[in-house]
Amino acid sequence: MNQAHSIPKNFILDEFETNFSYSKENINSVWNRLNQRETFTKGQLFPYKVEFDATSQEGKMCPGELNIHHGPFLSVHGAIGEVTDKYRSLNYFYGSYVFSFRLVRPIRLEFFRDNNILKLKFKVHVRPWFKPVWHLINFVLWTFFRITL
Repeated sequence: MNQAHSIPKNFILDEFETNFSYSKENINSVWNRLNQRETFTKGQLFPYKVEFDATSQEGKMCPGELNIHHGPFLSVHGAIGEVTDKYRSLNYFYGSYVFSFRLVRPIRLEFFRDNNILKLKFKVHVRPWFKPVWHLINFVLWTFFRITL
């Protein structure tokens, strides 16, 4: 996999984490939607888009499957990592960025399912001065994501 392994000069490693709580009745359907391509290919607001390098833009995500999230100030290329009934990862390739390659470089997005809790971890390289803003942006983004999921 073509992932960055070292922290670039003038960046720090950061991991944003949040938890979403669902009812016991809803967690299964939420987890299933999280692992379906169409949740992302049909659910993006214009001008952002998600595409999978697959024969179909619908159906279950598969390990190793390539995808890209793109739009203004966003180009994050990656491959689906492990997919189980309790865990899913998306590993981003070197060259991916949010806002600018000089500002935020995503590394890995992980989801963990534990009973009725969905835990998210988003690991990036970020400029130290931008970290507080980055966390605020993530709080808003993932809160909206939880509502739409």
